[in-house]
Amino acid sequence: MPRYACCWVPRFAAAALVRSDPTLGGRPVAVVAGTPAARTVLETTADARARGVRPGMSASEAVTRVPDLVCRDRDREAERSAAGALLDAAWATSPRLEVVGPDCVHLDLTGLRGLLGDEPRLGQRLVDVIAGLDLPVHVSIADTRTTALLAARAAPGLTIIPPGAAQVFLGPVPVALLDPPPELAETLERWGIRTLGELAALPRGALLARLGTRGARLQQLARGEDDQPFVAHVPEAQWVETLTLDWEVASLEALAFVLRRLLEQLTARLTVRDLGATALRLTLGLADGGSHARRLELVAPIREPRTLLSLLLADLDGLTLVTPIVAVAVEAETAPLAAFQADVFAPPRPSPRELAETLGRLAALVGPDRVGAPALEDTHRPNAISVQPFVASSPRHPPAGQPALTCRRFVPPLPAVVATLEGQPRHVEAAGVPGVRGPVVTCAGPWRTAGEWWTDTAWACEEWDVALPDGAVYRLALDMATGAWTIDAVYD
Repeated sequence: MPRYACCWVPRFAAAALVRSDPTLGGRPVAVVAGTPAARTVLETTADARARGVRPGMSASEAVTRVPDLVCRDRDREAERSAAGALLDAAWATSPRLEVVGPDCVHLDLTGLRGLLGDEPRLGQRLVDVIAGLDLPVHVSIADTRTTALLAARAAPGLTIIPPGAAQVFLGPVPVALLDPPPELAETLERWGIRTLGELAALPRGALLARLGTRGARLQQLARGEDDQPFVAHVPEAQWVETLTLDWEVASLEALAFVLRRLLEQLTARLTVRDLGATALRLTLGLADGGSHARRLELVAPIREPRTLLSLLLADLDGLTLVTPIVAVAVEAETAPLAAFQADVFAPPRPSPRELAETLGRLAALVGPDRVGAPALEDTHRPNAISVQPFVASSPRHPPAGQPALTCRRFVPPLPAVVATLEGQPRHVEAAGVPGVRGPVVTCAGPWRTAGEWWTDTAWACEEWDVALPDGAVYRLALDMATGAWTIDAVYD
């Protein structure tokens, strides 16, 4: 028999608002809409509801009842981020889920017992993961999705309905939990039908004749029967956290406070999906209606909020905006985190977090195009070396028993003064480099190369290997077009 879990976030609009602004935690909050002169309460937190604030009430009446009530406009971006966080937690548990709405998802638990344990353990995992994403959640497990949804709406925390016990649980639940249309609710009230058990016990034919298909569907839900097949959700690869500010941000210090919160929420979502950020897109909404966007490339997947904040602030250093900031959005490009295991027989490597942060700071200091691994270009031109992003690779060791001679190039090459005799180098001196000076003991060459004569980068050079009295061996290069000598490399 299939089993399903339901994750439902009550008072979703208010919960999303509190999640986006942690200073609202523990305070009575109301989500309002309408004109400033006539605003209406749309949703409230549990604290506000306990003190008498209800949806549909005017904002002025709500503030009269609860003087310390915090009224905020509905934030669609905060709700979108909260819905994404709920989906992340669900995907971290089951590969098959169905989206009922932004505040509710159903999970197919088939085959998960061997992987995640029994139902109490699996349900508690869902509660803990979603709570870790700063969302209050009700989780229930039952035979059908309808029963699980009704159980989640009826009881807080974790509710597990044993197989075959749906009618026992749903029997005393009020009919109002089904949110029937007002005319149906009035009819059932006149009939004295107040619980799901009483509605489920009515003769189906007579109910259909009197209330039509809407009444029959309501009875089907009261019995915990699913009226639609399970439709698996196809995930969207989008990782965005946004915040619309109630104040204007005009300094990097104030922006850092906002970014810290957004990155903590974003990395919490990445953690439950075992992903890391490979790039960050930052969009700043400005008070004049404009926006400023920038993209930060990361050298390795990262999900530590402190590291990401340091890299973002380093990238923003020196930024000057014409108007203050009123909205912030951070989007991550993601990739799975590579497994990291130390080699017992190899020297210790730096931690990925520290290495990524160091490389990120270097990129912010000298430019991202100057930080990376050297790569040979597809040409015979000497010194044709470019920089490409770092990639994970195994260290290369020279074959055992064979001496290794390394040619270490100077980038850029060192200007040199070379005296020649019959075309061969006889004395070398590198201007401004102590120690590189003296007669040539022996030399080998020349090796003449030329190419790319059809482009602006045409070149022709002559190369020599020379040994100086101190035992050092250098590679000299003569530019045939200009006659200038350089020291291109040293042999170690």
